[in-house]
Amino acid sequence: MKRKKTFWYSSSAALILTLVLSILGTPGAAWSSLRDEVRQFHDFLQDHPKVSTELRANPNLVSSKRYLDKHDDLDRFLKRHPSVKREILDHPSRVFGSYYRNDHPYWAHR
Repeated sequence: MKRKKTFWYSSSAALILTLVLSILGTPGAAWSSLRDEVRQFHDFLQDHPKVSTELRANPNLVSSKRYLDKHDDLDRFLKRHPSVKREILDHPSRVFGSYYRNDHPYWAHR
């Protein structure tokens, strides 16, 4: 009987540890991927200053078919990086501010 309890406790502890580590590991990977894509977007904007100015003034332009038809490079970039488009629409101040340049979540400092 003691052997079953020990096995059960060991199995439970291993399962809990696995779940905790998977939860903690996932945000860092997602953050890193999005941060890299936003960094690529910043590089893109440096090469397209007019687009940069227009998007800072009106981030919703990334959803405008009319605007994207006039800016093929931007349209191609956003199709390759849909998470950047979503981030621009959901959090434009992050994308166009210093959030991705200076602020890092606690797990990025490890």
